[in-house]
Amino acid sequence: MASSLYEKYRPKNLPLVYTYRAFKWEQFFIGLFGALAIFGVLLKLWEPAPFWGLLTQEQGDMLFEIFMPIGFLGEVIVFIIMGFLKGDAVIEVYPDEMEDEEEDESTDLPQLDGGMVVNMELPESLKEVIEEKVSQRLDDKVNDLTNLLVEDVEKTRGLLTETNEINSKMQEIAESLSDFSQKVQTAGQSLDQFEQIDAGNISENASTISNKLESAGSELNNFEEEMKKLSDRFKQFNSPGN
Repeated sequence: MASSLYEKYRPKNLPLVYTYRAFKWEQFFIGLFGALAIFGVLLKLWEPAPFWGLLTQEQGDMLFEIFMPIGFLGEVIVFIIMGFLKGDAVIEVYPDEMEDEEEDESTDLPQLDGGMVVNMELPESLKEVIEEKVSQRLDDKVNDLTNLLVEDVEKTRGLLTETNEINSKMQEIAESLSDFSQKVQTAGQSLDQFEQIDAGNISENASTISNKLESAGSELNNFEEEMKKLSDRFKQFNSPGN
């Protein structure tokens, strides 16, 4: 539990530190020079003769004058060096405050349905690659859309041309129908005149009757020709090619 909290609330700017036992030179020199200084002072204070008479007092004074300055000066140098060495530091982390800050940050960031926090910041190089790919895709889509529009315009022009042709054919059919109606009216008038002829005067009006019949026959022939033309036009209009 403690290790998980340590990993959770460890500031990002601080490295992970693992302690172990190792030899340290500054401690060695502090012990060495401290021993020399104490040993020199001991030789000065040891009377009447140092080392139970193995050394004379003059020899003890000489060793005091050698060991004592070396020891104290060495310790001074070592303490100065230790002043530039890095030591232990402490940073205080309060879990309750850290959780409150994380909640505030999570509200500012976009979240998915599952509650996962998504960081939308991307490296500049990745942004450039994505922008280049997107621009290429957009160019391709624009070209495809332009080609589709051109094709639609061409199809629309073709449809307009066909529509104009159909309209012209419809006008021709309408004109043919009007001519046909006039021909029918003329044939009807000829038949009405034929019905009004008196039977007693048939012999006298034989020439007139023959002329009327010839005129009616020619009208019927013209009627058949117009019907044939109209039928041909309807067939052309209904053909698959049109």
